[in-house]
Amino acid sequence: MVGWGSAMGLIRIYDGIMLEMSSEHARIPVAEGSARSADGTRIGFHRLGSGPAVVLVHGSLSTHTDWMRVARLLSPHYTCFVMERRGRGRSGAGLSAYSIEREYEDIAAMLSVAGEDASLAGHSYGAIGALGAAMWNPVRRLVLYEPPLPTGGPIAGEYLKPYAQAVAEGNLDAALEIGLTHFMRIGPNAIDAMRSSRAWASLRKLAPSWTRELEAMDSFSCQLDRFNSLPWPVLMLVGELSPEHPMRDASRALAQALPEVRVEQMARQDHMALRNAPELVARLIHGFLSETPGAA
Repeated sequence: MVGWGSAMGLIRIYDGIMLEMSSEHARIPVAEGSARSADGTRIGFHRLGSGPAVVLVHGSLSTHTDWMRVARLLSPHYTCFVMERRGRGRSGAGLSAYSIEREYEDIAAMLSVAGEDASLAGHSYGAIGALGAAMWNPVRRLVLYEPPLPTGGPIAGEYLKPYAQAVAEGNLDAALEIGLTHFMRIGPNAIDAMRSSRAWASLRKLAPSWTRELEAMDSFSCQLDRFNSLPWPVLMLVGELSPEHPMRDASRALAQALPEVRVEQMARQDHMALRNAPELVARLIHGFLSETPGAA
């Protein structure tokens, strides 16, 4: 849901595949574009790389930048479409009342731009959107990184009201403290460190958007058997150090419902391996997407 971290590494080699975060990757050209969602909302994206298409969807309290390190590592092998979810960057706030279905439609618009046989990857709340979109739109393969479904209880629950009230009063620091403590299960020392970081201003700016997304998460149906018919191969990424609820428990419950799924637990990583271990995430995604059809 929330994103922060620092750049990682120079060169790592995994399973014979070299993926490097170097100055060369930093210079990879990035083009901007946009799609139109079903309600007419403009959805911006950043395109880089060449090869088979993959659409990357970020989570709550974050922007497309959460995926950019991974996208640069994947770009020698894939054309990456890193979308900006509605209300961020060049994307519109929405021309109709918000619901999780609008997110599905936004991702469907991105898949249309990416073309036939595109794969789809989503992180956190973006993984919920990707899951819903994949139920109604063809994808080649689907990557889900810890979708925070309320399988083990509400995500926000009783703390949603005080969070929303703090946002409405303009007390964004208090709102973030409530959210990071009770929704993300982050300790006070880590929150204090975040307050003194440059990332805090970005989190404050995004805090109002979290309210409607938390409402959508808590109202999401936990009848996961409806995903038994999902026809696409799925890679489920789970951090070894991620909170049991709502990350690991939801990933476990969803994996049990999906007909064709591989679960990869990322050692010594939590919910933010996109930023903290991009080489690892890119290696796992590349390995999955590059498999021949029918490979286990």
